[in-house]
Amino acid sequence: MNDLQITPQQAEVLASIFRPIIDEQIKLSIEAVKQAEEDELMKSKEMVKPMRVGKYNTYPKLRRIYSSYDEIGNVINKAVTAVYKRMNGKVAFTDREKNLLLTHKGIEPNAANKRRYFDIGRKEKIA
Repeated sequence: MNDLQITPQQAEVLASIFRPIIDEQIKLSIEAVKQAEEDELMKSKEMVKPMRVGKYNTYPKLRRIYSSYDEIGNVINKAVTAVYKRMNGKVAFTDREKNLLLTHKGIEPNAANKRRYFDIGRKEKIA
């Protein structure tokens, strides 16, 4: 087929030409991987836009850590209307729902945290 032969001197010249290009491409790919990891980290740490406090001002801390009724509904497996009733103080959150919501955000579901995030102005019995 091809009877192309390269002498050692030619090989050295080719290596000296392509080595900087290869090194640059390796450096760029490493930087791209680092940038992608950094972007992923920033996205995971991105601040959650809190819910609007409108007519009701119940559960202010819970509204700060969740961005929508839909997000809360997905965690506790309830419809948006059921979440609406809970967030407006018409229906109380169950202990299971409190545990699910706090655990989902990485908060330990102990009595103090439940009081902190689910207090709507009345005292809860500490079990």
